[in-house]
Amino acid sequence: MLHTYVELNKPKDWIDSIDFSDPAAAKAHVAREFDGWAPELTALITDGETDPVPRPIHALPVEHRWARVPGVTLLGDAAHLMIPSGEGANLAMFDGAELGKAIAANPDDIEAALTAYEKDLFPRSASEAVEAQGVLEVCLGPNAPQSLVDFFTNNQPAK
Repeated sequence: MLHTYVELNKPKDWIDSIDFSDPAAAKAHVAREFDGWAPELTALITDGETDPVPRPIHALPVEHRWARVPGVTLLGDAAHLMIPSGEGANLAMFDGAELGKAIAANPDDIEAALTAYEKDLFPRSASEAVEAQGVLEVCLGPNAPQSLVDFFTNNQPAK
């Protein structure tokens, strides 16, 4: 069985306009976004053996911050709701280490530890969110797929 994944940068109303209860029509709707592509490629969408499943990607605004809640904080994906860019596990491990350091530095004052952790977390999260937006632009922006080809062409190891 062949599974095909299609990723498009479309507004919510575009996705909502697709009748996913009619798999053939849904596949055809998505495949129309690739008019002009080789039929062998669009057939990967229209001839797939599995029904299409919409999976919207959500992200918080780059500068998002939450109000301190005593005794509670977030780390990992919960703290960095952004477009996937391959950094989720790295952020989670780094957050865990930073939270541990903050608690170790303030063993008798958890609120001071959490406040210190979040003070550094927010700028780090914003920086990674900007990077993630850049990845989205390369992969799904108006110059894609050429921008993705250029990215890989320009980032080859030196010979």
